[in-house]
Amino acid sequence: MHSVAAARAPCAAPLAVRRATCTPRCQPVVQPWLRPAGAAITKRRNIAAQASKQTNIEQVDSEGLEAAILNRDRPLIIDFYATWCGPCVLLAKELETVAEKMGDAVRILKIDTDKNPDISTQLQIHGLPTLIFVGMDASKPALRTEGLLPAQVIQEIVERDLVGTVSEEPAQ
Repeated sequence: MHSVAAARAPCAAPLAVRRATCTPRCQPVVQPWLRPAGAAITKRRNIAAQASKQTNIEQVDSEGLEAAILNRDRPLIIDFYATWCGPCVLLAKELETVAEKMGDAVRILKIDTDKNPDISTQLQIHGLPTLIFVGMDASKPALRTEGLLPAQVIQEIVERDLVGTVSEEPAQ
């Protein structure tokens, strides 16, 4: 039986050998500094790309976007993002909050600019993340923002400019 001290002792093998031949007993010691290249980036990609699986946020491509705009039955928030973009990852969490709070009052669409460069070029998406707010009234222009916005600000934009449900509080 191994002692606790022996179980925690680092492996004496050279680094190249440790990667290939470490026993399970060595793994807790070796793992923290031998994380596979890109492990943190992979986790970030998963958060940004999987937001649609957790809420009513939808991933679309250029054809899906066109159909959603033409056949909209509620205001749209369109998020142009990239998986490698740090602020895009943070915005994904904010959009999840908006989706939970607003429910079916708004439809949130996400477009990966790396997978859909044609629509990014056509709409001149240069900064990420970019949000486009499309209301129900076709006579009003869509609103566009670039950069990270808190969930509360996004919700206020939708309610004030797209739905028209925010009442102005009197100034005191």
